[in-house]
Amino acid sequence: MASDMGLEANDEDRISQLPDSILSLILSLLPIEDAVSTSILSTRWRYLFASMFNLDVDFDSMFNLDVDFDNLIFFLPRTVTSFSNLMDKMLFRHSEGRIEQFRLNHIDISEVDASLVCDWISAALCRGVKVIDFFFYPRDRNIPLLPGDLLFTCKSLVRLKLQFPFRMSIPSHVCLPSLKILELRRIVFEDDDSIKRLFSSCPILEDLSIYSCNTQNITRLIISNPSLKSLTLAFKGNFPHVPSLDIVIDLPSLVYFKYWGFKEQNYSMGNMTSLARADIYFSFGLHPILIENVGFVKLFEGIGNVKSLRLTIDPKALPFLSHKRFAAFQNLHHLEICRMCIKWNGKGLFELLEFSPNLQTLLIGEVSDEFWFLTEKVPACIVYQLKEFEVHFDDETSVLKLVTYILKNAIVLEKLKVHQFLPLADDEGKKKISEQLSNLPRCSNNCQVFIF
Repeated sequence: MASDMGLEANDEDRISQLPDSILSLILSLLPIEDAVSTSILSTRWRYLFASMFNLDVDFDSMFNLDVDFDNLIFFLPRTVTSFSNLMDKMLFRHSEGRIEQFRLNHIDISEVDASLVCDWISAALCRGVKVIDFFFYPRDRNIPLLPGDLLFTCKSLVRLKLQFPFRMSIPSHVCLPSLKILELRRIVFEDDDSIKRLFSSCPILEDLSIYSCNTQNITRLIISNPSLKSLTLAFKGNFPHVPSLDIVIDLPSLVYFKYWGFKEQNYSMGNMTSLARADIYFSFGLHPILIENVGFVKLFEGIGNVKSLRLTIDPKALPFLSHKRFAAFQNLHHLEICRMCIKWNGKGLFELLEFSPNLQTLLIGEVSDEFWFLTEKVPACIVYQLKEFEVHFDDETSVLKLVTYILKNAIVLEKLKVHQFLPLADDEGKKKISEQLSNLPRCSNNCQVFIF
């Protein structure tokens, strides 16, 4: 009898006896397709999925699954209509419950009624949503109008990510008191004032990212916010034939700045006294007009306090900066030069190191040709400050000359790291190079050489 009682106890469905609030928490931790699938378990579970407070919906993945609609079981959708019905049930059936996160990914707007999408967003906003992440496929002009009055005055919203080319209309009374992270991709900016108003109406905003947005309707992109710590501006793939844009940045708390650009922008950057790291990328083949643009110089003047810099840029621009008496990078300790399609000429790199007098770490992405600054005059930072040097190479002659130059002149160097990109089969060649590099004379008694 004891065995029978134990069997009955083990077969008891204790999970279904838990309160709805606990079950909602459990379901919210599952992928949405798994959570919705629990509706087939019993009458008790049929509508529990609608009380989830994390809604992470991927349109594509749902339509790639086999589903079952027999007997009015609300499983995963076969059609756009059933998908819309499912969304209605999740957002409106338990309208009194909260929603923490609402993500709509890979939604094909040409197939879904735009007004329904607007209703779903409004429902989430009214239920205290903290995270919104939308990625829509706009395969025609049927772009949904976001509920701007609700979206841009939402007191609970902590993170907002929008990725689809809708015209972003910002109400005059915009206020996002809890927003910390804002990411905009492919958004159509409406006008100068609305964008400035948005960025300045987020009192605790910490992270702002703008990727490939349409700037055709604006002439000035003004970003001013006392709390912002991280800023990413990426104009890669921006709309063609757009006039030059004035970029005005006033961010006293900014710690990290990433810029990816190729357009003839004008930059006004001030009050960036807290900047610690920057990642600057200009596409290859900069036009001479851009290189001689005063705004281009202003961009580098604006990041003059940076301590760590990752740089991908046409080297022809660097002598121009020096020619303009560009006195910057007094605080720069770490410099990484990424792989370039255009050769670094000697003058360009020499000038860059000349106005980085306190540089302690230098990383070179790749050495493949003899283009180094092997001059009799050695930048002071190499002689007196450089403690770590790292280089990647696939050309034996060039790297030997470069490493010889560094070891000969860097009197406080502590580490030298060399990464070989030679063919895997060339073990004998690698061994030969390793021996040559290890036996090179060095003026620093504390220098260690690592070869990978």
